[in-house]
Amino acid sequence: MISDGIIAIIITIMMLDIKVPGAGDFNRGSFAPILQQVLIYALSFIVIAIMWLNHHHIFVGVEKVNIRITWLNFLLLFAMSLIPLPTKVLGENFHSKDAHLFYGVVLTMSAICYSILQQDVNKHTPILNATEISKINRLNWTSTAIYSLSIPLSQINIYLSTFIFVLLPIIYFVPSKILTNKSKQ
Repeated sequence: MISDGIIAIIITIMMLDIKVPGAGDFNRGSFAPILQQVLIYALSFIVIAIMWLNHHHIFVGVEKVNIRITWLNFLLLFAMSLIPLPTKVLGENFHSKDAHLFYGVVLTMSAICYSILQQDVNKHTPILNATEISKINRLNWTSTAIYSLSIPLSQINIYLSTFIFVLLPIIYFVPSKILTNKSKQ
């Protein structure tokens, strides 16, 4: 699937953006900047991994993809392809409110695109009932709203937006376990 290739490239681009200090910089004990970049990269990697896993999950029961779903998928891939840029900016400028704002805007945009895609795909998925679709849509739009809160919060306190950036990937692990356990029963 083309989505897998594009997502792999996005992750590779993010990794290549991590600046490794010169050998002399390690002698001066400046390991903190590279650690900061790696942590932001890891956060973005997890966000993209969650989106990729969810992307695969929504297409499991789809028998035929229409042109609208195709374009919504490309819109999501476009939004995801922007993630390396604010990841780099935030990794290099963690204490900047604007870097947090930029990261929050791109993650919110990606979440909106994903929610719209999933909502449209769910209409064409015969294996899901209306209750399951409603729960999935509510979860996606709730996480999108929470990501959007990071935007104004980034201007108040960068640690509030950082909390949201870290919290949402953690939240996604809990519901996925709940949904998996229910489907096995």
